Amino acid sequence: MKLYYLGIDIGGSHISGALVDSETDLLVAASYQKTLLDSNGPCDSFIKGFQDLIEKIINDNTPVNLHQIGAVGISMPGPFNYKDGISEINGVKKYDSLFGLNVKQEIKKIVNNVPVYFLNDAESFAIGEYGAGVAMHNSRSIVLTLGTGFGCTYLIDGCVQSEEKNGVPPNGYLYNIPFKDGIADDYFSTRWFVKKWNELDREKVHTVKEITILADDHDSDALSLFDEFTENFIQFMTPWILKFQPESLVLGGGIAKASHHFLDQMTKKIHQVNKTEIHICKLWDKAAIMGAALHANNSLKKQDLEQNKEWRKTQQYLAPEKKENNEISYDAYPSFSLGENKIKAGIEEFASWIEQHKIITIDGYLGVFWSHLVESLSAELKKRGKTVRCFHVDAAMKSSDKLDEMLVPYLGGDDPLFGKITDKNLIDWFDTEKLKLIKPDTSADINIILGCGASLAQWQGPIVYFDLPKNELQFRARAGMVNNLGSKNKIDNRRTYKRFFFVDWVVLNKHKNEILPDIDLIADEQRPNNYLFMTGDALRAGLSQMAKNVFRPRPWFEPGAWGGTWMKEQMEGLNKEVDNLAWSFELMVLENGIMFESDQYLLEVSFDFLMFNNYKEVLGDCAEKFKHDFPIRFDFLDTFDGGNLSIQCHPTPEYIREHFGMPFTQDETYYILDCKNEPLVYLGFQDGVKPEEFHKALLQSQKEVKELDVDKYIQKFTAKKHDLFLIPNGTIHASGSNNLVLEISSAPYIFTFKMYDWLRLDLDGKPRPLNIEHGMRNVDFERKGDSVVPELISVPYIINQTEEYTLEHLPTHPEHFYDVHRYTLNNKIHIPTNNKCHVWMLIEGTSVIIKTKNGIRQRFNYAETFVVPASAESYTIYNENPNNKTLLIQAFVK
Repeated sequence: MKLYYLGIDIGGSHISGALVDSETDLLVAASYQKTLLDSNGPCDSFIKGFQDLIEKIINDNTPVNLHQIGAVGISMPGPFNYKDGISEINGVKKYDSLFGLNVKQEIKKIVNNVPVYFLNDAESFAIGEYGAGVAMHNSRSIVLTLGTGFGCTYLIDGCVQSEEKNGVPPNGYLYNIPFKDGIADDYFSTRWFVKKWNELDREKVHTVKEITILADDHDSDALSLFDEFTENFIQFMTPWILKFQPESLVLGGGIAKASHHFLDQMTKKIHQVNKTEIHICKLWDKAAIMGAALHANNSLKKQDLEQNKEWRKTQQYLAPEKKENNEISYDAYPSFSLGENKIKAGIEEFASWIEQHKIITIDGYLGVFWSHLVESLSAELKKRGKTVRCFHVDAAMKSSDKLDEMLVPYLGGDDPLFGKITDKNLIDWFDTEKLKLIKPDTSADINIILGCGASLAQWQGPIVYFDLPKNELQFRARAGMVNNLGSKNKIDNRRTYKRFFFVDWVVLNKHKNEILPDIDLIADEQRPNNYLFMTGDALRAGLSQMAKNVFRPRPWFEPGAWGGTWMKEQMEGLNKEVDNLAWSFELMVLENGIMFESDQYLLEVSFDFLMFNNYKEVLGDCAEKFKHDFPIRFDFLDTFDGGNLSIQCHPTPEYIREHFGMPFTQDETYYILDCKNEPLVYLGFQDGVKPEEFHKALLQSQKEVKELDVDKYIQKFTAKKHDLFLIPNGTIHASGSNNLVLEISSAPYIFTFKMYDWLRLDLDGKPRPLNIEHGMRNVDFERKGDSVVPELISVPYIINQTEEYTLEHLPTHPEHFYDVHRYTLNNKIHIPTNNKCHVWMLIEGTSVIIKTKNGIRQRFNYAETFVVPASAESYTIYNENPNNKTLLIQAFVK
């Protein structure tokens, strides 16, 4: 079947289009159609106008049907989100009703869902003219449109240039370049001619055509006006021509039709400084149509190449949508049961809920695939005969450059890792006046506004929230599928994460907290082809049940430069083919999720939802001190058959507050859950180490890529299973190879100042960043010599011993705000919470059963972390295998 590409040009007062033969790249003359369009009309009139044009193009005179359309290319004036097809046009008295509308989706409905691609109208014009042969043999061209505005496109071998280099202005634009008393657009557009003419004591005009007719009759005022225009043009363009050295300059637009009054003089003057040839366009108003169609052709080919592009970069599995096996030794997907019929699945069920409402807000987290959601939902609702308009709230976002400028104080300059927690709110990302411009189309059956912060537009209707786990967000970012909030500037993964941590997550979490009471439906978006969702009431009820019973967050796993083999060999549900696993984030409020289960479906939401909704019940007596910051962190550091961790320290409380905006610091302990071959832990300085000497040695090692004599400066101890090493802030430390460390810590987790890293490269092949200066400002040189053992190695002692259990205290450092107990469980033990939150892990044995006062009964296996909230009041732990030695570790705020 022969294919055609459909090119459409959206003008200020008209819309035109034609077919382009895919084999010859020639415009099918008989298909050309043009129709008037009221750009000030409602959204519905634009859609109908577009539909009418398509019907005129595909008619009896052009024996082509919609099934022969390979793709649609649309030439569209800006501002416009060309990639996603979302209108950002506002305040120019044309197409205001489209502001925020997903135009791409509306057009796909008309053309049987074939691919639709958008291109700036000036670029479309340039590509069309290039394809028509005006500048075909020139490797460097500038194509200008002189009409209602001053459009410009730089081409090298037919490819649009927008990057500021090799003589190309920022974004490839000239219209906004300062010139005389304004900008270039003020002098090389229709309004300049009309304004200058109407300043004369002559009959008023409205178009350049009227002035051209007068000049054709040798009117001296009209001829003078063209002379002035020519001089201005030469004065403005000459520097840009000299910078770019184009072989051709192509002129189009309404003013170019009067070229017989200025072209010779323009050519003569420009030839005096450069041999650039000046051409008048060949296709005129058909150029943008041709360019749009050619762009659609090229984009379709690129899409075919990119279809297999990974959308998440990780070796770990995507979480299953259903609970598959409860009889396992380690559950990588723990869940909290909601009972039956709470969780629904699939786009059909979701559409059934949506179609009950006329106006809906779909808010959500960074990283959600909004375009995929719109396509899936629109297709399903179209089957049901519903007219749907989807508007995107990010049309009202401030520009990427403005946001970058706003966030400078929080991003730590050139530091690849550290910034400062922002005090901004999500509303600061938006132009509040533009938010008011996104309005529903009253003629549609359903209107949806969606995107991060959609509820800020304050549409009156139910709120749906699409959540995405932080691990999946990071996997998508690493695959290049997600940028930072509001940013169009791709940066390296470290800096992307830095902005996530210090900015994006902060403002999005605050926003999530604010709208939590008003959420009507919550959806888990980590599986874009099968959304799971439940009502907001079910979410809040589930969180409240969780907050007075027992729960386990969903852990996730990461490889690292020093990573080991213990976790991948011992834990079920993980990809065993990975080279190593370095971390397991067992309990980390900022990055963990919590999973709800109903009818085997697993719906995950972020852990912070629980803290926002129920922090008082969870934390008890320390709730007002920590609020939404769950204070204790459990994670694994696996160096089995791996390498040593970096030599490092953590900031003092004052330093972390002043420099990073964090409320409390990173005080750690290393609990040795398992080990082999007499492994080491590096801890504290040797006696007599001088700070300046140590500092000099670190810098020399970094500069000269020279090994540091670690033993000269730092003490090392042989680690044994169930040892507890204390690492308060400022302590120099590292785990050696062949340890499985359970890191029991205060909640901050990225504030590790690496001072020496054994000269190794990170997984990306680049050196891991060192933080020598941060470290030197925080490391405590008094933790040295003989004082290290009594101060930093915990000595357990028995608090209580019965036939049922033995309770030991593993004292922590005075600077640790949390304490650690260890239980040897023979049979069972009943424990009151005393208004404290308890964090547990089974560190030896096979499994235990926890039964709370409120009736929840759950099993936990070896190496699994679980939390008993303060409001559980009391609970009983049963040893399922009394014949096996069973040990549990417990941590709580002192």
